[in-house]
Amino acid sequence: MRLRPEFHSVTTRIIVFGLFILFTGSLGWTLLLSTYLRDDIIRMNSSQLLTLATYVAQDVDRNITERRELLKRMAATLPLEYLNDPARMQSWLAERYRLHPLFSQGLVVMDPAGTPLAGYPVTVATAGSLADRDYFRKAVTGEFAIGRPVVGRFSKVPLLPMGMPIRDSSGTVRGVLAGASALNAPDFLAALHKTRVGKEGGLILVSPQDKLFVDASHRNIALTPTPQKGIHRQHDQAMEGFRGVGIDVNAGGIEELSAVVSVPSSGWFLVARLPTEEVFAPISRLQRFMAGNTAILTVVFVIVLVAGLRYLLGPLRKAAQHADRMISGEIPLEPLPVERRDEVGNLTAAFNRVLTKLLESRAEMEHLAHHDNLTGLPNRNLLADRLTEALARSRRNGTALTVLFLDLDGFKLINDNHGHDVGDEALRQVAARLREVVRRNDTLARSGGDEFVILLTDQQGEVKKTAELVARKCIAVFEAPFELEGEAYIMGVSIGIAMGAGDSQPNKLLVAADQAMYRAKQAGSGKICWADEP
Repeated sequence: MRLRPEFHSVTTRIIVFGLFILFTGSLGWTLLLSTYLRDDIIRMNSSQLLTLATYVAQDVDRNITERRELLKRMAATLPLEYLNDPARMQSWLAERYRLHPLFSQGLVVMDPAGTPLAGYPVTVATAGSLADRDYFRKAVTGEFAIGRPVVGRFSKVPLLPMGMPIRDSSGTVRGVLAGASALNAPDFLAALHKTRVGKEGGLILVSPQDKLFVDASHRNIALTPTPQKGIHRQHDQAMEGFRGVGIDVNAGGIEELSAVVSVPSSGWFLVARLPTEEVFAPISRLQRFMAGNTAILTVVFVIVLVAGLRYLLGPLRKAAQHADRMISGEIPLEPLPVERRDEVGNLTAAFNRVLTKLLESRAEMEHLAHHDNLTGLPNRNLLADRLTEALARSRRNGTALTVLFLDLDGFKLINDNHGHDVGDEALRQVAARLREVVRRNDTLARSGGDEFVILLTDQQGEVKKTAELVARKCIAVFEAPFELEGEAYIMGVSIGIAMGAGDSQPNKLLVAADQAMYRAKQAGSGKICWADEP
């Protein structure tokens, strides 16, 4: 009788049935496993491909953004008098090139007509006008530009040019600063070149606006045109904006599993591809192995297997059906019933524990997605949601709202001289003080860096007076020094205010308050400035 508890074990039951299956054939089992494994393998490989593509795309995006920000800083700090002194300009470019060698193919400064003034390490003596370059045409209008990837005129290697306008104090474009990076530079597309996807798969970087393959990890197709529309359906969808995972036959007639991810800073997208022959290789190996077994008793095997699994996995099937109903929203997320004290019951109980953890994690992640990790304040996403809701209420109720854009004065000096830990503590203390100023139904958010936003909603009567009162209270909380690591520090705040109603647009309202804040900052610390009336 001591054997009785053993039969509560699913393992024992499967062993008994497995021994029987060894004598009755394996063909039906192979077909069943293939059906179940196909979806799981597609799901698993899709997730892995998407994760890999996202990682590489983020690395490429980060490198492009880093170069854009470097050009922006250089254009902002370039002495304008050097535009009339090519020798000094070239020395200045050489110094920046050595300090920040991100643009491996060099830097060049052009006047508004596209004539090169100075360059490094390539001199402009042999360079003609660059007015026909796409990045110059866009940059000279006042916008940062990423040009079409091309083969360098002098280096004869594939490269990516970028252009940034050079402005004077009035905002007039006085020239264009351009930089070029070799696509094969070790600090540019390294993640693309080093990453491998299976044996025959790979990564492809595509510029849809140029209809060009920028680079690839596995084939020499850099700077070749993309296929014509109609040849590769999934490629056509990606060119039109599709992002995600799918299976399709490529232009070479090979079926592939592909993941498409955007590279936001450039407008490109990255494709991670893997032939389905590799994806389904485990199933093919299993089928070949199982097909070698006898199939004489296939019918008996299927009947026994179906009957056995129906009995053995009945509770698991019920649990799966229960879970499907929860997924479809028919019933709320709740623990599954545990019907038997065996491995299935243990699995169901384990699932219930995981479900509980997932529900807790989901609530925590929802909070993190809408709040700043450092200060605990609402972040830019939550601020945008609340601003949209507030404008909707304004339209319904005929009320007004005001946006106060706050920028700290003196924070950068503390952060630069004493480190990020002290700077983080300063931001936490600022957040704590500002919380005491706003009402419970208003919003205090950190929009990034040392910038905060206060949203005053459902305003009636003396709206401007109320907003200025809150602004003065904000300035007042900065009068007391901040205690940081045992020392007292003084900071101030500049505030820009914009007023809106139901017909206002959220982004324009925030931009107006931001611009007003910059005017207040120019007027001196502790100043308040209203946005211009629309």
